[in-house]
Amino acid sequence: MKYKKDQKFREFVVGAIIITITTTAGYLIAPIEVRYLGSLTTNTTLIGLTYAIGSILFAFLSLYLGRLSDRLGRNRFIVIGTALGIIYPLMYASVLNIYQYMGVKFIAVFAAVSTGPIFSAYLQDLLKHVKKQGQYMGTVYAAMSILGAGAQFLGGFLTSKYGFAIPYVVMSLFFVLATILSLFELRYKKAPIIYKEKSKDILFGIKYIFRKPELVFYFINNASFGLNWGIKAMLWPLIIYSFTKSDTMTGSVFATMGIVAFLFMIPVGKMVDKVGSFRAYFVSGLILASSGLMLGFADGIGLFWIGAAIFAIGEAINGPAQAVLLTRFVETEHRGEIMGVDAIFDRTLNTISPFLAGMLLSVVSAQNILLVFVLSFWASVIASAYIYKFKVIK
Repeated sequence: MKYKKDQKFREFVVGAIIITITTTAGYLIAPIEVRYLGSLTTNTTLIGLTYAIGSILFAFLSLYLGRLSDRLGRNRFIVIGTALGIIYPLMYASVLNIYQYMGVKFIAVFAAVSTGPIFSAYLQDLLKHVKKQGQYMGTVYAAMSILGAGAQFLGGFLTSKYGFAIPYVVMSLFFVLATILSLFELRYKKAPIIYKEKSKDILFGIKYIFRKPELVFYFINNASFGLNWGIKAMLWPLIIYSFTKSDTMTGSVFATMGIVAFLFMIPVGKMVDKVGSFRAYFVSGLILASSGLMLGFADGIGLFWIGAAIFAIGEAINGPAQAVLLTRFVETEHRGEIMGVDAIFDRTLNTISPFLAGMLLSVVSAQNILLVFVLSFWASVIASAYIYKFKVIK
């Protein structure tokens, strides 16, 4: 029994290293991709369409591949996904026009789903019977946070120094390392057949979520988080610039949040293990709601900066709380599909919220729009409290 636990822990550590590498690789192009697309075309509609195609493909493949991984095991998808991660950045760097870039999206999204929702399901499978779920996932998120911040800086630096292609080449090299580790860890290990049933209702995942009060609780909290996450990159820079007239200050505020998240991620993971994911979610929701009001009513960069730092603590708690709740209350045989549905839900909210905010910007200030979205945190705290109290969540 001890040997089996030690083996599971080793598998989790190796898996955590691989997913941290692939996530860090993605951050390399995050700050420069839209500018690269701008060098391929001056048509902003085509740039928007490129992102839309990615989101639509991600939604479809998250559900399909997630369900398939429940039947066939996750191993082969992870290996294929990391291997494709070597290829598609080099293809991106070699395209001659925006249409070719769109075509490469098909490969990139397959890799993103395999190293995203499916890989998360793989890690949760390994943590199913572990006591320190929050601590372990908090450590993983902490590593992703600090390395992701460094990767974004590196991507911007490499672009300014050597041009757009180099960050994509470096991204490919990251995936080479991830692929080697994946092959070593997963290629020769027989993937378990998790779920044998071949035919399931297309809405099975959604029905599964709403049959479980624990997952309804998660759904409510994740809705408010997803809405506010979607507008963060859009509204916050506008508000900060209105205070300071400086792009550098925008980077400084976001850098502060990254540092705070890194410092708090491991301690809050331990807190989640101690108090449970439900109470941790309440703490996270109250922090996000309260600090959100600070952001909305701030009359200068000082108060906004403090509010942003506190907001980062709420975000840090949210990550481990989410991972522990999904690990505990989603059965292994359905985990891939549910993680796929969750990914679709996140992408939908992240797309809808900036669209709505963009329509409102012509008549309402960015700060007032932020306040409207912050109200969703308060609504989720109240609604989830009702679910927690009256739907027999233990």
